[in-house]
Amino acid sequence: MKEVPLFPGNGRFYKANLHCHSTFSDGRFTVETIKEAYKSHGYSAVAFSDHNTLTPHNELSDDEFIAINSIEIDFNQPSNLSIRGWGGVSVYHLNFFSKDKNRTEFIPFDRVYGIKEVQKTIDDANANGFLVSYNHPRWSFQSAKDFVPLKGLFGFEVFNTGCEIEMSDGYGDYEFEEYCRRGGFVCPVATDDNHNASMDLDSPYSDSFGGWTMIRADELSYDALLTAMEQKNCYASTGAAFTGGSFYIGENGNLVVKGTCEPCCAVYALTDARATANFHSLKDDLTSFELELPGDTVWFRLELRNKNGGRAFTRNYSLKELS
Repeated sequence: MKEVPLFPGNGRFYKANLHCHSTFSDGRFTVETIKEAYKSHGYSAVAFSDHNTLTPHNELSDDEFIAINSIEIDFNQPSNLSIRGWGGVSVYHLNFFSKDKNRTEFIPFDRVYGIKEVQKTIDDANANGFLVSYNHPRWSFQSAKDFVPLKGLFGFEVFNTGCEIEMSDGYGDYEFEEYCRRGGFVCPVATDDNHNASMDLDSPYSDSFGGWTMIRADELSYDALLTAMEQKNCYASTGAAFTGGSFYIGENGNLVVKGTCEPCCAVYALTDARATANFHSLKDDLTSFELELPGDTVWFRLELRNKNGGRAFTRNYSLKELS
């Protein structure tokens, strides 16, 4: 009986914000200020994904913090400015994470709104050492037809703090579910997309520290984090936390999923069909679980919830990983 770990390796989890804006584009804080603020909240990494500019910040990296070299690229649907303006058009926003921490130039691409052009940019970026994440589908005014066809994604934003503060639509969990159910396998990421317009990090309306991605890596180094991201060895969180787990086919032929977590009140195993398994409690006293799903399950993913409203999301795991 083969047993597959949910989060492979002997390393530890590192807390990361994979979507961040600084004074290098339209953010209000310098990269130095952002580093210190995020370190003080337990983060080990920040991807400085300023708009349409790829700028390494290796001077910020040290034994306790890694600055990830990244860029956010936008593809905007042509707008009829006389009717609605830019604020009513659909857009693609994608984050590209460079495996080369020193890279300063993005690949040549056509900034044209459309599946064909966006997919070509993703393909070319993958071929040239970038991991790609799809950002904030609701803020982008997109539906399943716009993002389900995309291939070659590392990540998919299931939560975006900035969108939650700005428009009360920070979650992209339904869209993530649609992507999974239409055949996609991708890692959920929770991010801040922080611009820090209020410049008050202690405000309940700050767009920092609301969503993060936990990356399980062998060590805190640039290459180790990017390798773990590429392997989708991560989960997304807005407050709940996984600590481990595994899955296997039991003696009765059903799928058994075991796991451990920080205290929470609910855990769900969601699948490609309506079949689910779950535990519920009236308080945060669940720290381990064992769930059983039908043997004909194609894929499953896990969610945690705690009494404070915090959630955590794993990627979708294929039963092909057991072969």
